[in-house]
Amino acid sequence: MTRKRTWRILLLALLGLGGLCLIAGAYLWERYRGGLIPRPLPPLPSAPPYTPWPTPPVAESFDFPLLPAEAYGPYVQGITGPLTVDTRYGVQNPAQGDRSNCFRDAGDGSVPFSALYHAGVDLFALNDTGQTVWGQAAHAPVYAVADGVVVFAQDAGADGYILVVEHLLADGPVEENAVYSVYWHVDHVQVQAGQPVARGQVIAVVRDLGLNSHLHWEMRAFRDGS
Repeated sequence: MTRKRTWRILLLALLGLGGLCLIAGAYLWERYRGGLIPRPLPPLPSAPPYTPWPTPPVAESFDFPLLPAEAYGPYVQGITGPLTVDTRYGVQNPAQGDRSNCFRDAGDGSVPFSALYHAGVDLFALNDTGQTVWGQAAHAPVYAVADGVVVFAQDAGADGYILVVEHLLADGPVEENAVYSVYWHVDHVQVQAGQPVARGQVIAVVRDLGLNSHLHWEMRAFRDGS
């Protein structure tokens, strides 16, 4: 008898709870229709797809890839000041192959590394007296030297990434009014090929190569290297 009564009470409680749920549901539905509870958002158009390779803006001014500029400079025994960029060869991509094969001339013949001038400049950290501080350049922010578009980004393994940015110039024939800045031995890359960048934008950091941590930087009059 006691068990039947217990089941009866439980059944009545469940029926009462169900009734309350129906009443609450009807109330909420009316409020929903009246605007108290916002309706779900309608389907929204997706963001426009990323379109690579936009036309870069004209680069009105150029800066230094490591800042402050006076805190970085080349280490060249017996030579002071910046190095002259060597553009004697039609294709230069230091990220391809070993150093004996990574430079090729216009006829696609390999150029011995020993026969090359250094293409670009290796920027190390300097102290207040202008002396090289080995390893201190590691993780220094690398900045785009001018407005442009990234046209090449490649992981070169242990030597870090190599990035190439195209910069349009205001003057010059259409086919020759661009220059290219090259950044090698970088890591934690913040850009991808086809992405526009602004002067002073952080695009990567100097890769930690121990005491040899430095940024290899070039300014080219040609794009080849991809």
